[in-house]
Amino acid sequence: MKNIKKYIKRKISFLKKPLDEYKRNKRFRIRAKYSGYINKYKVKSDIIFYESYHGQNFTGNVLAIFLKLREMEQYSGYTHVIVCNELNPFIERFSLEKNVVVVTVDDDKYLKYLAKAKYLINNTSFPYYFIKRDEQIYINTWHGTPLKTLGIDIKNAGITDHKNIQRNLLQTDILVSPNEFTYKKLLKSQDIFEVFPGKVADIGYPRVDLTLNNERSKVLERLGIPNHKKVVLYAPTWRGSLGNESDTSKKLLDDVIQLKGFLGSEYVVVLKAHFFAYKYFKENNLEEICIPNYFDTNILLAGVDILITDYSSIFFEFLPTDRTVIFYGEDIELYGEERGFYLNLDTLPGPLCYKINEVAECIKNEGDTRKQYNENYKRYKALYCYNDDGNSTLRFIEKVLKNDTNHKFISTSSNKEKVLFYCGAFYNNGITTSVLTLLDNIDFNKYEVVVIESPEGNNEKWNNIKKVNSNVHFIYRPGELNKTIFESYRHQWILNRGVSGKMMEVVVPKDLYNNEFKRIIGNVNFDYAINFGGYSDFWGLIFAFSGVKNKAIYLHADMAEEFNKKINGKYKHKKTLKVIFSIYKYYDKVVSVAESTHKTNKENLQKYVPNATEKMTYVNNLVNDKKVNVLKDSYEVIQYNNTKYLILDQSHRSNFIRVKGTINPDPKDVNFVTIGRLSPEKGHEKLIRAFSAAIKQIKNMKLYIAGEGPLKEFLQELIVELNIKDNVFLVGQVENPFALINRCDCFILSSNYEGQGLVLLETMIIGKPIIATDVTGVRSVLEGGYGKLVENSESALAKNILEFALVKGEQGKLDYPKFDYIQYNKQAMERFYNVVLNNATIKNT
Repeated sequence: MKNIKKYIKRKISFLKKPLDEYKRNKRFRIRAKYSGYINKYKVKSDIIFYESYHGQNFTGNVLAIFLKLREMEQYSGYTHVIVCNELNPFIERFSLEKNVVVVTVDDDKYLKYLAKAKYLINNTSFPYYFIKRDEQIYINTWHGTPLKTLGIDIKNAGITDHKNIQRNLLQTDILVSPNEFTYKKLLKSQDIFEVFPGKVADIGYPRVDLTLNNERSKVLERLGIPNHKKVVLYAPTWRGSLGNESDTSKKLLDDVIQLKGFLGSEYVVVLKAHFFAYKYFKENNLEEICIPNYFDTNILLAGVDILITDYSSIFFEFLPTDRTVIFYGEDIELYGEERGFYLNLDTLPGPLCYKINEVAECIKNEGDTRKQYNENYKRYKALYCYNDDGNSTLRFIEKVLKNDTNHKFISTSSNKEKVLFYCGAFYNNGITTSVLTLLDNIDFNKYEVVVIESPEGNNEKWNNIKKVNSNVHFIYRPGELNKTIFESYRHQWILNRGVSGKMMEVVVPKDLYNNEFKRIIGNVNFDYAINFGGYSDFWGLIFAFSGVKNKAIYLHADMAEEFNKKINGKYKHKKTLKVIFSIYKYYDKVVSVAESTHKTNKENLQKYVPNATEKMTYVNNLVNDKKVNVLKDSYEVIQYNNTKYLILDQSHRSNFIRVKGTINPDPKDVNFVTIGRLSPEKGHEKLIRAFSAAIKQIKNMKLYIAGEGPLKEFLQELIVELNIKDNVFLVGQVENPFALINRCDCFILSSNYEGQGLVLLETMIIGKPIIATDVTGVRSVLEGGYGKLVENSESALAKNILEFALVKGEQGKLDYPKFDYIQYNKQAMERFYNVVLNNATIKNT
């Protein structure tokens, strides 16, 4: 009866969870509705969807394109969908037209039209949930030539801050660019230049046409400014932060008032402020000094005689007017130090002023100002404005919208084969060590390598990501799964049961996982997808149903043992591996990291893998010989309170240096060392008990254990309980364990099973004696006589610890063959190419 109640309770919870989430979570409802509309509606070829600046206003390139298409008879039968979150007189005028629909971001109409419009035109990015359907054409115009750095080039940016811009560009079919400089900086700053799947149209910005083709007098008339006045526009970048808009806005107000005072009645000074600053002025009844937010900046520039800006891209689009530009910003050099500029400020096409009175003097002496900066002005026009002839919008319609096959679009994607990795979250473990080495050895002349990752993580993760070879691109996954309520049930069912049996193969939401893959990587066509991590059920499903032709998944241990592994009484991997095992059949290669591990995994798991003899294989992990050989001799010994310490880790922060190490191994002692995660499979309890038994006979022995993990507290208590805290040291996780191995006499591995025992290879490079348990993943490493394989028991470890201590220094008894790590790595890399990247069929026994 009790079991029946638990079963019913579990089922009720399963049924309620998606419904409760739909009720409580607004973002879930939005994603669910959008997913439903994608499933429901076909793409309609007569709908054009326009969005600029996330719907904050309807201006710029998107407006220019709309205005031109609105005039053309060919597009009069189209539905034009404008995204604008707040109605204004400008938008209201268009909304009265029968074929124009105005929507706001995230509302139902927005979601429907985003799902079914054929043409999607944006100047920044669509929300996280957006996914471009195969029948849609996504045109991104971006919004300016960059003076200040973007994406990963920003000095103080977070590692993943650019993730949604990056994701949108990967879904872009056509990127409209004003010049070569812009598209190169934009794509490189998003880390996708060589893998960008779309085409670049270097045709100029449609919005510049609004500046060149509007009459000055008519613009001034709309603004109520007398035609005979000289118009000075102050258009700064917004420097504030959300919640603190007033600080920046008050400074703008003071500058405008002072400038008006300096210049007198001959001039009219107007301010074009950022959306947030304008909002502040409006709320404080000061909006008369501002040009309305909805008034397009490029139309405004047609009526301007002198432009004042700081590091905004607006000045690039003012240059074709041949009118004066002045740069002003008290903090512009500090901004450059904190964020960075792409161009040298000394080359700007106008004076750089730090005080508002300096700006006024430059305006009053405009003739001298222009003469002084004339050469810079001409150079900038030649480099950045070569497309600005007033016809960019027409070029856009003819070459982009009408898909002119004669136009030579630009492709930045390399011709190399493209390889996608999921690396396993970059924890401090053997998987990370292995993949870092592999990524350092791939032939980047032949392969374009991309790593896909979650944007969340701690310092441990980001420190490891910083170690990845600089040739590798990173794509970060923003947002969450787009799923309907029904898909939520199916997804959860798979996470609970895996894809085992005919019924579950029907239940599995393959389209959901394939769509999620496309939502992240966009239009990129990968030749290979390698799930190197091998433990994540989410990424396992995403890769399995990705549609990539060649898919491989790695097995880093005896996976049956991993399935049954318990930590503190709880199964560590059972739930996720149940899913992982069930989807091995969807991968082309199931790759163990050592031959003995492969044999064990094949014996235990071949029931999950059809054609296991062909699909299940192995590729030895590579070893980072350069790192080992450098770090083994890179250490420092310091003395504190009459005790010498070996420094194994240093970090610098502000004015502090943090050092980490352990008691320096004394040559008079017999020093043993082991490296590994403090987890059950590593057998540390067994080793400590064996060492405790051995030390009763030989006192001058020390054991150093480097690593972190869930058993740390238990092992600390065990060491105290056995009264060996002066002989056994838990060193923790350190950057340089190789110096410790080099300073000790013998490496000892007590694992119950391993994937490969990468640390054994590293120890073999250093040339230290090895004692290791004869288990899966270790056997194939040491079979060549590179160490001593012993029975996997406490008594065998104790016996061999004593034997080594007795013969320490008698070299004849400790003579091991030299490890040819160069040849080893060469063979491992060749096998990786043959097995994983060529999808070769290797017969395995």
